[in-house]
Amino acid sequence: MSEKGSICFVDSRGKALFWIPDGGMIKQCFGNGDEHYAICRRLDHENTEIDGRQWNNRQFVEKMEQNGICFFPV
Repeated sequence: MSEKGSICFVDSRGKALFWIPDGGMIKQCFGNGDEHYAICRRLDHENTEIDGRQWNNRQFVEKMEQNGICFFPV
């Protein structure tokens, strides 16, 4: 997948987990069984808008890890 038109999600150590296209979606699974789908838009190679909120890619993953939320491409 071309880096320019895609978003790379990395773990807290910087290892690539998966890529999605710009405008693609992730599914978040919460510990209580709830699920949420989020649209992701690439801002630059380190920052992504996820469901309308701007995130540094690594900080997003760290927050998900801290809260026990798993996520994956849809």
